[in-house]
Amino acid sequence: MPQGPRTPPPSRPRLRLATRLIAGVLVLLAVVLLVLGATIVELTRQDLCDRLDGSLRQATGRALTFTRGDPALERDPLDAPGQPVGVLVAVLQEEEVVTASYRTGSGEPAPLPEEDVAALRAAGAFAAESPDERGFGDRRRSTGTEQGRLSDVVLSVGEYRVESVARSARSGSQVLVTGLPTESVDDTVAELVTTMTVGSLLALVITAVVGTVVVRRALRPLEQVSAVAADVARLPLASGEVSLADQHVPAELARPGTEVGEVGHALNSLLDNVDSALAARQHSETRLREFVADASHELRTPLAAVRGYTDMLQLTEPLTGTGRVSLARVEQQTLRMTALVEDLLLLARLDEGRPPELRDADLGELVLEALTDASAAGPDHDWALDVPEDPVPVRADVRQLHQVLANLLSNARKHTPPGTAVTAAVRVTRDGWAEASVLDAGPGIPQEFQARLFERFSRLDTSRQTREGSTGLGLSIVRSVVQAHGGTVDVESRPGRTLFTVRLPPGIA
Repeated sequence: MPQGPRTPPPSRPRLRLATRLIAGVLVLLAVVLLVLGATIVELTRQDLCDRLDGSLRQATGRALTFTRGDPALERDPLDAPGQPVGVLVAVLQEEEVVTASYRTGSGEPAPLPEEDVAALRAAGAFAAESPDERGFGDRRRSTGTEQGRLSDVVLSVGEYRVESVARSARSGSQVLVTGLPTESVDDTVAELVTTMTVGSLLALVITAVVGTVVVRRALRPLEQVSAVAADVARLPLASGEVSLADQHVPAELARPGTEVGEVGHALNSLLDNVDSALAARQHSETRLREFVADASHELRTPLAAVRGYTDMLQLTEPLTGTGRVSLARVEQQTLRMTALVEDLLLLARLDEGRPPELRDADLGELVLEALTDASAAGPDHDWALDVPEDPVPVRADVRQLHQVLANLLSNARKHTPPGTAVTAAVRVTRDGWAEASVLDAGPGIPQEFQARLFERFSRLDTSRQTREGSTGLGLSIVRSVVQAHGGTVDVESRPGRTLFTVRLPPGIA
């Protein structure tokens, strides 16, 4: 089966240009600060690690020098002159750890806990290479024939960077493990990361505040140009006399050379062209209205003469049956043309903006009179009336408002089949306005035709049955008269139900 057109998904609300610019700048700055901060932190960490490795090599060198020529280790390597606070020293001789101690934060020597010695074994700190072994990628140092291997190990007394050195002695091979805590490196890096993070956030906040002020100030001329376009968009350009002479972008914002100046200049040029087109259209419509009004006024005299001569012929001349039928048709068409001329004259007066002659009236009484006339003209319809017992006051031109109601009832009668139920109703809305409605149970009005239903000479006899001629001006007169009274008229229609609703401002009760 063919499917109808798919409804496009609702578009997401887009951010304003100023917001997008500021967000873009902040994202770019955040990326730059992140990359720069990561680079600085990494370079600082590498430098601190290099310095720590240098200090560790010096501590190892001091321990080796202090114990050189002392195979029995009668002197503790920890007591070597110049050993810093926190230094760790352990010696493995013939697979046995003969000494393992470290200096505490107060500088006093203390034995290394057994679990830390086990951690050193597990980390391979005591598995230093012999002088002939090569090929591993760890950093090395050399003091004489000794080789040093650097590694990191986590102990209960802290995280340490250790160096393992293997050397030969008369009493057997020995492995000297020297270590320094990495706490100073970690603390310095953590402090640097905190400083960089706080500084970056502060820079982003300052950039956001300053950027918002700068961007909004830079886009303020564009907002003024947009305001001019919005003011023009709210003007009733479709009808009436409209002048755009005062709706221009200020000269200082319409100088070509900048982006805003180009837009302002283009908008002013567009407004000048539109103003010229509107003036030409208004002049043409004015001449057309004058012609219609003059022509309608001039037609009233000959039409009155035709009706007079028709009445005189009927009264004074003996006519055959065919002559009487022909004369009756002439009279009927004369009356129809007279009604058309009166409608055109009324529309011409309304187009000129002539205010209606307002006086106090009862809307319910006007609807009752109009329904009485409609029921007499269409006895084959089922007419109904629904009006409140209390008067519904309105300020209206009684003759024009009666014509509005008569046109709506006539429209329901002409475009529905015999026997159709038609209901005229009056009520007062919650906001105090007076409302008159005409409801019929006819075939309805096609949806695509409802948008132009109130246009002049708009007819659609093919979809709604009509048994009488129609000029196509009735509903146009309804809308023009109601608008002149400060009200509105709406229509709702589907097969089996068509509702016209007229809303008018309340009168004085």
